[in-house]
Amino acid sequence: MEEFRHHITLNGILKPRFCVFKRFLCQGAATAVLMGEYPWWPAGIATQPEPFVSSEGIVRTKWGRIQFWDIQNIVHSDWWKNTPEGMQEWGVWPERVEVSPPLHDRFGCWMQLNKTHMARIMPLLAGDDASRLARYAPWTECVDGFGIHLPVGGRILNGSDAVLIYEFQNPRPCTMEAAEVNHLVARMAEIHSQLNSFETPNAQSKWNERVKSMETTLKTNTLWRAPHTQNTVGLPRINFDLNFLAESDAGISWIAIPFPLSHFVVCEPERLPSIGSLMRVERQWAKSSIVGSTERKNIIGIWGAIVPSKWADKRSLSTVLGGAWVWRYNAVLEQLLEARTYGDEVLERDSLDWLSEVSRLQARLGTLRVWKSGFWVGLTGLLVAYIGNDWDTFTSMQAVLIGAGSITFAVITNRIYWAKDPKAF
Repeated sequence: MEEFRHHITLNGILKPRFCVFKRFLCQGAATAVLMGEYPWWPAGIATQPEPFVSSEGIVRTKWGRIQFWDIQNIVHSDWWKNTPEGMQEWGVWPERVEVSPPLHDRFGCWMQLNKTHMARIMPLLAGDDASRLARYAPWTECVDGFGIHLPVGGRILNGSDAVLIYEFQNPRPCTMEAAEVNHLVARMAEIHSQLNSFETPNAQSKWNERVKSMETTLKTNTLWRAPHTQNTVGLPRINFDLNFLAESDAGISWIAIPFPLSHFVVCEPERLPSIGSLMRVERQWAKSSIVGSTERKNIIGIWGAIVPSKWADKRSLSTVLGGAWVWRYNAVLEQLLEARTYGDEVLERDSLDWLSEVSRLQARLGTLRVWKSGFWVGLTGLLVAYIGNDWDTFTSMQAVLIGAGSITFAVITNRIYWAKDPKAF
Protein backbone atom coordinates (compact mmCIF):
# COMPACT_ATOMS: atom_id res chain seq x y z
CA MET A 1 0.00 0.00 0.00
CA GLU A 2 1.32 3.40 -0.96
CA GLU A 3 0.31 6.52 0.85
CA PHE A 4 0.73 10.12 -0.23
CA ARG A 5 -0.60 12.45 2.44
CA HIS A 6 -1.37 16.13 2.46
CA HIS A 7 -4.05 18.43 3.62
CA ILE A 8 -3.46 22.17 3.21
CA THR A 9 -6.60 24.27 2.95
CA LEU A 10 -6.76 27.88 1.82
CA ASN A 11 -10.07 29.66 1.19
CA GLY A 12 -11.83 26.38 0.56
CA ILE A 13 -9.31 25.25 -2.08
CA LEU A 14 -7.07 22.30 -1.42
CA LYS A 15 -3.46 22.73 -2.33
CA PRO A 16 -1.56 19.56 -3.13
CA ARG A 17 0.18 17.11 -1.82
CA PHE A 18 -2.03 14.15 -2.87
CA CYS A 19 -3.94 12.00 -0.47
CA VAL A 20 -4.33 8.69 -2.26
CA PHE A 21 -4.53 5.17 -0.92
CA LYS A 22 -3.90 2.33 -3.34
CA ARG A 23 -4.84 -1.20 -2.55
CA PHE A 24 -4.37 -4.07 -4.95
CA LEU A 25 -6.71 -6.95 -4.25
CA CYS A 26 -5.91 -10.57 -5.03
CA GLN A 27 -8.91 -10.90 -7.38
CA GLY A 28 -7.81 -8.17 -9.75
CA ALA A 29 -6.40 -4.69 -10.03
CA ALA A 30 -9.27 -2.98 -8.23
CA THR A 31 -8.17 0.27 -6.62
CA ALA A 32 -9.64 1.87 -3.52
CA VAL A 33 -8.98 5.60 -3.44
CA LEU A 34 -9.50 7.85 -0.46
CA MET A 35 -10.86 11.05 -1.97
CA GLY A 36 -12.82 12.56 0.89
CA GLU A 37 -10.38 15.44 1.24
CA TYR A 38 -10.88 16.56 -2.34
CA PRO A 39 -13.68 19.10 -2.89
CA TRP A 40 -14.48 17.48 -6.27
CA TRP A 41 -15.21 14.08 -4.76
CA PRO A 42 -19.05 13.47 -4.64
CA ALA A 43 -19.04 12.44 -0.99
CA GLY A 44 -22.74 13.20 -0.61
CA ILE A 45 -23.90 10.57 -3.11
CA ALA A 46 -21.09 7.99 -3.11
CA THR A 47 -22.51 4.57 -2.21
CA GLN A 48 -19.41 3.02 -0.63
CA PRO A 49 -18.57 3.55 3.07
CA GLU A 50 -15.23 4.84 1.79
CA PRO A 51 -14.83 6.28 -1.72
CA PHE A 52 -14.16 3.40 -4.10
CA VAL A 53 -13.14 3.26 -7.73
CA SER A 54 -13.38 -0.01 -9.65
CA SER A 55 -10.71 -1.34 -11.96
CA GLU A 56 -12.83 -0.03 -14.86
CA GLY A 57 -12.57 3.49 -13.49
CA ILE A 58 -16.20 3.67 -12.34
CA VAL A 59 -17.51 5.54 -9.30
CA ARG A 60 -20.89 4.23 -8.14
CA THR A 61 -23.29 6.75 -6.64
CA LYS A 62 -26.92 6.90 -5.56
CA TRP A 63 -27.73 8.63 -8.85
CA GLY A 64 -25.75 6.52 -11.27
CA ARG A 65 -22.24 5.66 -12.35
CA ILE A 66 -19.51 8.23 -12.97
CA GLN A 67 -16.32 7.67 -14.94
CA PHE A 68 -13.09 8.48 -13.14
CA TRP A 69 -9.43 8.58 -14.18
CA ASP A 70 -6.37 8.60 -11.95
CA ILE A 71 -4.77 12.05 -11.81
CA GLN A 72 -1.70 11.16 -9.72
CA ASN A 73 0.73 11.55 -12.61
CA ILE A 74 -0.31 15.06 -13.60
CA VAL A 75 2.33 16.45 -11.24
CA HIS A 76 5.06 14.88 -13.41
CA SER A 77 6.14 16.76 -16.52
CA ASP A 78 6.57 13.46 -18.43
CA TRP A 79 2.82 12.88 -18.28
CA TRP A 80 2.24 16.03 -20.33
CA LYS A 81 4.66 14.96 -23.07
CA ASN A 82 2.99 11.68 -24.01
CA THR A 83 -0.72 11.19 -24.57
CA PRO A 84 -2.05 8.47 -22.24
CA GLU A 85 -3.77 5.53 -23.86
CA GLY A 86 -7.42 6.21 -24.61
CA MET A 87 -7.11 10.00 -24.56
CA GLN A 88 -7.38 12.17 -27.66
CA GLU A 89 -5.58 15.50 -27.95
CA TRP A 90 -6.93 18.53 -29.76
CA GLY A 91 -5.75 22.08 -30.32
CA VAL A 92 -2.65 23.56 -28.69
CA TRP A 93 -0.52 21.29 -26.50
CA PRO A 94 2.69 22.65 -24.90
CA GLU A 95 5.79 20.67 -25.86
CA ARG A 96 7.83 21.50 -22.79
CA VAL A 97 5.93 21.61 -19.56
CA GLU A 98 6.88 22.88 -16.14
CA VAL A 99 4.02 22.16 -13.80
CA SER A 100 2.93 23.94 -10.66
CA PRO A 101 1.12 22.21 -7.79
CA PRO A 102 -2.61 21.77 -8.54
CA LEU A 103 -5.32 23.83 -6.82
CA HIS A 104 -8.43 21.75 -6.20
CA ASP A 105 -12.07 22.83 -6.37
CA ARG A 106 -15.42 21.17 -7.05
CA PHE A 107 -14.77 20.94 -10.80
CA GLY A 108 -11.37 19.27 -10.46
CA CYS A 109 -8.12 21.21 -10.25
CA TRP A 110 -6.18 24.04 -11.88
CA MET A 111 -2.47 23.91 -12.76
CA GLN A 112 -0.13 26.43 -14.29
CA LEU A 113 1.89 25.13 -17.25
CA ASN A 114 5.08 27.07 -17.77
CA LYS A 115 4.32 30.80 -17.73
CA THR A 116 2.12 30.72 -20.79
CA HIS A 117 -0.80 28.38 -20.09
CA MET A 118 -3.21 27.14 -17.46
CA ALA A 119 -4.72 23.66 -17.36
CA ARG A 120 -7.98 22.45 -15.85
CA ILE A 121 -8.08 18.76 -15.01
CA MET A 122 -11.40 16.93 -14.51
CA PRO A 123 -10.89 13.59 -12.67
CA LEU A 124 -14.63 12.85 -12.88
CA LEU A 125 -15.82 12.96 -16.48
CA ALA A 126 -18.88 15.13 -17.14
CA GLY A 127 -19.27 15.75 -20.88
CA ASP A 128 -17.44 17.83 -23.46
CA ASP A 129 -19.41 21.08 -23.51
CA ALA A 130 -16.42 23.33 -22.77
CA SER A 131 -14.21 21.90 -25.51
CA ARG A 132 -17.07 21.61 -28.01
CA LEU A 133 -17.58 25.35 -27.81
CA ALA A 134 -13.89 25.85 -28.61
CA ARG A 135 -13.54 23.06 -31.19
CA TYR A 136 -16.46 24.19 -33.37
CA ALA A 137 -15.01 27.08 -35.37
CA PRO A 138 -18.31 28.91 -36.20
CA TRP A 139 -19.15 29.19 -32.49
CA THR A 140 -15.63 30.21 -31.54
CA GLU A 141 -15.56 32.94 -34.20
CA CYS A 142 -18.91 34.30 -33.00
CA VAL A 143 -17.87 34.78 -29.38
CA ASP A 144 -14.26 35.82 -30.00
CA GLY A 145 -13.60 39.15 -28.32
CA PHE A 146 -16.86 39.16 -26.35
CA GLY A 147 -15.58 38.49 -22.86
CA ILE A 148 -15.11 34.74 -22.56
CA HIS A 149 -11.89 32.72 -22.35
CA LEU A 150 -12.17 29.50 -24.31
CA PRO A 151 -9.79 26.55 -24.00
CA VAL A 152 -7.20 26.38 -26.78
CA GLY A 153 -6.48 22.67 -26.44
CA GLY A 154 -7.10 19.63 -24.31
CA ARG A 155 -7.48 15.91 -23.94
CA ILE A 156 -10.75 14.00 -24.30
CA LEU A 157 -11.42 10.66 -22.64
CA ASN A 158 -14.49 8.54 -23.44
CA GLY A 159 -16.21 11.52 -25.04
CA SER A 160 -15.67 13.86 -22.07
CA ASP A 161 -13.20 16.62 -21.32
CA ALA A 162 -10.41 15.28 -19.12
CA VAL A 163 -7.97 18.18 -19.57
CA LEU A 164 -8.51 21.69 -20.88
CA ILE A 165 -5.66 24.06 -21.78
CA TYR A 166 -6.13 27.84 -21.60
CA GLU A 167 -3.83 30.69 -22.40
CA PHE A 168 -2.43 32.14 -19.20
CA GLN A 169 -4.88 34.30 -17.28
CA ASN A 170 -5.38 35.71 -13.80
CA PRO A 171 -8.35 33.71 -12.53
CA ARG A 172 -10.43 34.92 -9.61
CA PRO A 173 -13.99 34.65 -8.30
CA CYS A 174 -16.56 37.42 -8.54
CA THR A 175 -16.52 40.06 -5.81
CA MET A 176 -20.35 39.80 -5.83
CA GLU A 177 -20.59 43.58 -5.95
CA ALA A 178 -23.59 44.72 -7.98
CA ALA A 179 -21.46 46.68 -10.48
CA GLU A 180 -19.33 43.65 -11.28
CA VAL A 181 -22.31 41.30 -11.59
CA ASN A 182 -24.03 43.80 -13.89
CA HIS A 183 -20.91 43.95 -16.06
CA LEU A 184 -20.75 40.17 -16.30
CA VAL A 185 -24.45 39.89 -17.11
CA ALA A 186 -23.94 42.35 -19.96
CA ARG A 187 -21.06 40.27 -21.29
CA MET A 188 -23.10 37.09 -21.05
CA ALA A 189 -25.92 38.77 -22.97
CA GLU A 190 -23.47 39.84 -25.67
CA ILE A 191 -22.14 36.29 -25.98
CA HIS A 192 -25.62 34.81 -26.27
CA SER A 193 -26.61 37.46 -28.79
CA GLN A 194 -23.65 36.49 -30.97
CA LEU A 195 -24.89 32.88 -30.93
CA ASN A 196 -28.37 33.95 -32.04
CA SER A 197 -27.92 32.38 -35.49
CA PHE A 198 -27.36 28.97 -33.88
CA GLU A 199 -30.56 28.98 -31.83
CA THR A 200 -32.84 25.94 -31.79
CA PRO A 201 -36.64 26.07 -31.45
CA ASN A 202 -38.58 26.02 -28.20
CA ALA A 203 -38.17 22.58 -26.58
CA GLN A 204 -40.52 22.94 -23.62
CA SER A 205 -41.29 19.22 -23.41
CA LYS A 206 -37.58 18.45 -22.95
CA TRP A 207 -37.11 21.36 -20.54
CA ASN A 208 -40.05 20.19 -18.44
CA GLU A 209 -38.72 16.62 -18.53
CA ARG A 210 -35.38 17.93 -17.30
CA VAL A 211 -37.09 19.62 -14.36
CA LYS A 212 -39.01 16.41 -13.67
CA SER A 213 -35.80 14.36 -13.57
CA MET A 214 -34.35 16.72 -10.93
CA GLU A 215 -37.56 16.69 -8.87
CA THR A 216 -37.64 12.89 -8.97
CA THR A 217 -33.99 12.49 -8.03
CA LEU A 218 -34.19 15.05 -5.23
CA LYS A 219 -37.62 13.85 -4.03
CA THR A 220 -38.79 17.42 -3.56
CA ASN A 221 -42.35 18.31 -2.61
CA THR A 222 -42.58 20.69 -5.55
CA LEU A 223 -43.90 20.16 -9.06
CA TRP A 224 -43.73 22.79 -11.78
CA ARG A 225 -44.39 22.37 -15.48
CA ALA A 226 -44.57 25.47 -17.62
CA PRO A 227 -45.33 26.44 -21.19
CA HIS A 228 -42.80 28.62 -22.99
CA THR A 229 -43.34 31.01 -25.87
CA GLN A 230 -41.91 30.30 -29.29
CA ASN A 231 -39.50 33.16 -28.66
CA THR A 232 -37.83 31.16 -25.91
CA VAL A 233 -35.14 29.27 -27.80
CA GLY A 234 -32.23 26.96 -27.03
CA LEU A 235 -28.60 28.05 -27.39
CA PRO A 236 -25.23 26.26 -27.47
CA ARG A 237 -24.34 25.16 -23.95
CA ILE A 238 -22.04 27.46 -21.96
CA ASN A 239 -21.54 27.27 -18.21
CA PHE A 240 -21.30 30.81 -16.80
CA ASP A 241 -20.00 30.50 -13.24
CA LEU A 242 -19.26 33.48 -11.00
CA ASN A 243 -16.49 31.53 -9.26
CA PHE A 244 -14.43 31.24 -12.42
CA LEU A 245 -13.55 34.59 -13.92
CA ALA A 246 -10.42 36.06 -15.47
CA GLU A 247 -8.85 39.48 -15.05
CA SER A 248 -7.14 41.01 -18.09
CA ASP A 249 -6.37 44.36 -19.69
CA ALA A 250 -9.83 44.25 -21.28
CA GLY A 251 -11.47 43.85 -17.87
CA ILE A 252 -13.04 40.95 -16.10
CA SER A 253 -14.51 38.18 -18.22
CA TRP A 254 -15.92 34.67 -18.05
CA ILE A 255 -13.96 31.41 -18.32
CA ALA A 256 -15.63 28.59 -20.24
CA ILE A 257 -15.58 25.62 -17.87
CA PRO A 258 -17.46 22.29 -17.85
CA PHE A 259 -20.96 22.01 -16.42
CA PRO A 260 -21.24 20.65 -12.86
CA LEU A 261 -20.97 16.92 -12.36
CA SER A 262 -24.45 16.80 -10.80
CA HIS A 263 -26.04 18.14 -14.02
CA PHE A 264 -24.29 15.48 -16.07
CA VAL A 265 -25.38 12.59 -13.83
CA VAL A 266 -29.06 13.56 -13.50
CA CYS A 267 -29.97 15.67 -16.55
CA GLU A 268 -29.81 15.25 -20.28
CA PRO A 269 -27.47 17.82 -21.89
CA GLU A 270 -30.26 19.90 -23.39
CA ARG A 271 -29.79 23.30 -24.98
CA LEU A 272 -31.31 25.86 -22.63
CA PRO A 273 -32.40 29.46 -23.28
CA SER A 274 -30.45 32.56 -22.34
CA ILE A 275 -32.91 33.38 -19.55
CA GLY A 276 -31.96 30.05 -17.96
CA SER A 277 -28.29 31.10 -17.76
CA LEU A 278 -29.30 34.51 -16.40
CA MET A 279 -31.33 32.95 -13.59
CA ARG A 280 -28.50 30.57 -12.75
CA VAL A 281 -26.15 33.55 -12.34
CA GLU A 282 -28.77 35.38 -10.30
CA ARG A 283 -29.21 32.44 -7.91
CA GLN A 284 -25.46 32.07 -7.56
CA TRP A 285 -25.19 35.77 -6.73
CA ALA A 286 -27.95 35.37 -4.14
CA LYS A 287 -25.91 32.71 -2.31
CA SER A 288 -23.50 35.35 -1.02
CA SER A 289 -25.41 38.64 -1.29
CA ILE A 290 -28.88 39.98 -0.60
CA VAL A 291 -30.56 40.05 -4.01
CA GLY A 292 -33.98 41.66 -3.84
CA SER A 293 -36.53 42.65 -6.47
CA THR A 294 -34.57 45.81 -7.34
CA GLU A 295 -31.40 43.87 -8.10
CA ARG A 296 -33.35 41.21 -10.02
CA LYS A 297 -35.13 43.85 -12.07
CA ASN A 298 -31.83 45.55 -12.82
CA ILE A 299 -30.02 42.52 -14.21
CA ILE A 300 -33.06 41.46 -16.23
CA GLY A 301 -33.15 44.98 -17.68
CA ILE A 302 -29.43 44.90 -18.53
CA TRP A 303 -29.78 41.48 -20.13
CA GLY A 304 -32.98 42.38 -21.98
CA ALA A 305 -31.47 45.55 -23.48
CA ILE A 306 -28.73 43.51 -25.18
CA VAL A 307 -30.21 40.18 -26.26
CA PRO A 308 -32.63 39.97 -29.22
CA SER A 309 -35.81 41.74 -28.16
CA LYS A 310 -37.99 38.69 -28.70
CA TRP A 311 -36.11 36.81 -25.94
CA ALA A 312 -37.02 39.46 -23.38
CA ASP A 313 -40.45 40.66 -24.48
CA LYS A 314 -43.39 40.77 -22.08
CA ARG A 315 -44.75 37.36 -23.00
CA SER A 316 -41.36 35.64 -22.86
CA LEU A 317 -40.85 36.95 -19.31
CA SER A 318 -44.45 36.28 -18.29
CA THR A 319 -44.72 34.06 -15.22
CA VAL A 320 -47.87 32.37 -16.49
CA LEU A 321 -45.88 31.37 -19.59
CA GLY A 322 -42.84 30.12 -17.70
CA GLY A 323 -40.72 33.24 -17.84
CA ALA A 324 -38.02 34.07 -15.33
CA TRP A 325 -39.62 32.35 -12.34
CA VAL A 326 -39.65 28.85 -13.73
CA TRP A 327 -35.98 29.24 -14.65
CA ARG A 328 -35.24 30.45 -11.12
CA TYR A 329 -36.92 27.27 -9.96
CA ASN A 330 -34.75 25.29 -12.37
CA ALA A 331 -31.60 27.02 -11.03
CA VAL A 332 -32.52 26.28 -7.40
CA LEU A 333 -33.07 22.61 -8.23
CA GLU A 334 -29.61 22.61 -9.81
CA GLN A 335 -28.18 24.14 -6.62
CA LEU A 336 -29.90 21.47 -4.54
CA LEU A 337 -28.38 18.80 -6.80
CA GLU A 338 -24.96 20.30 -6.15
CA ALA A 339 -25.59 20.47 -2.40
CA ARG A 340 -26.62 16.81 -2.22
CA THR A 341 -23.72 15.74 -4.44
CA TYR A 342 -21.08 17.21 -2.14
CA GLY A 343 -22.92 17.06 1.18
CA ASP A 344 -23.16 20.86 1.42
CA GLU A 345 -25.68 21.30 4.24
CA VAL A 346 -25.78 25.10 4.10
CA LEU A 347 -26.57 25.20 0.38
CA GLU A 348 -29.10 22.40 0.81
CA ARG A 349 -30.92 24.27 3.57
CA ASP A 350 -30.98 27.52 1.58
CA SER A 351 -32.29 25.72 -1.51
CA LEU A 352 -35.04 23.94 0.45
CA ASP A 353 -36.05 27.23 2.09
CA TRP A 354 -36.48 28.81 -1.35
CA LEU A 355 -38.43 25.82 -2.65
CA SER A 356 -40.79 25.99 0.34
CA GLU A 357 -42.14 29.27 -1.06
CA VAL A 358 -42.91 27.85 -4.50
CA SER A 359 -46.39 26.69 -3.46
CA ARG A 360 -47.39 30.31 -2.73
CA LEU A 361 -46.47 31.44 -6.21
CA GLN A 362 -48.23 28.46 -7.75
CA ALA A 363 -51.35 29.21 -5.68
CA ARG A 364 -51.34 32.71 -7.11
CA LEU A 365 -51.03 31.32 -10.62
CA GLY A 366 -53.95 29.00 -9.84
CA THR A 367 -56.08 32.02 -8.88
CA LEU A 368 -55.21 33.65 -12.17
CA ARG A 369 -56.77 30.74 -14.04
CA VAL A 370 -60.15 31.91 -12.74
CA TRP A 371 -59.68 35.20 -14.56
CA LYS A 372 -58.44 33.43 -17.64
CA SER A 373 -61.61 31.34 -17.69
CA GLY A 374 -63.54 34.61 -18.10
CA PHE A 375 -62.33 34.76 -21.69
CA TRP A 376 -63.93 31.42 -22.47
CA VAL A 377 -67.12 32.41 -20.64
CA GLY A 378 -67.30 35.54 -22.80
CA LEU A 379 -66.67 33.52 -25.95
CA THR A 380 -69.41 31.09 -24.96
CA GLY A 381 -71.80 33.99 -24.39
CA LEU A 382 -71.02 35.38 -27.83
CA LEU A 383 -71.71 31.98 -29.37
CA VAL A 384 -75.00 31.69 -27.48
CA ALA A 385 -76.06 35.15 -28.70
CA TYR A 386 -75.31 34.20 -32.31
CA ILE A 387 -77.12 30.85 -32.17
CA GLY A 388 -80.06 32.33 -30.22
CA ASN A 389 -80.52 35.03 -32.83
CA ASP A 390 -80.19 32.50 -35.67
CA TRP A 391 -82.85 30.25 -34.12
CA ASP A 392 -85.08 33.20 -33.17
CA THR A 393 -84.66 32.38 -29.47
CA PHE A 394 -83.61 35.98 -28.87
CA THR A 395 -84.65 39.14 -30.61
CA SER A 396 -81.95 40.96 -32.55
CA MET A 397 -81.63 43.55 -29.78
CA GLN A 398 -81.31 40.85 -27.10
CA ALA A 399 -78.66 39.02 -29.14
CA VAL A 400 -76.68 42.26 -29.61
CA LEU A 401 -76.81 43.04 -25.89
CA ILE A 402 -75.76 39.51 -24.91
CA GLY A 403 -72.96 39.52 -27.49
CA ALA A 404 -71.70 42.96 -26.45
CA GLY A 405 -71.81 42.01 -22.78
CA SER A 406 -69.93 38.77 -23.48
CA ILE A 407 -67.19 40.57 -25.42
CA THR A 408 -66.86 43.20 -22.70
CA PHE A 409 -66.66 40.53 -20.01
CA ALA A 410 -63.99 38.59 -21.96
CA VAL A 411 -61.87 41.70 -22.57
CA ILE A 412 -62.04 42.86 -18.94
CA THR A 413 -61.21 39.47 -17.43
CA ASN A 414 -58.41 38.96 -19.93
CA ARG A 415 -56.85 42.30 -19.00
CA ILE A 416 -57.17 41.51 -15.30
CA TYR A 417 -55.51 38.14 -15.97
CA TRP A 418 -52.44 39.73 -17.57
CA ALA A 419 -52.37 42.62 -15.08
CA LYS A 420 -52.13 40.14 -12.19
CA ASP A 421 -49.36 38.13 -13.86
CA PRO A 422 -46.54 38.02 -11.23
CA LYS A 423 -43.63 40.23 -12.25
CA ALA A 424 -40.45 38.57 -13.49
CA PHE A 425 -38.49 40.09 -10.62
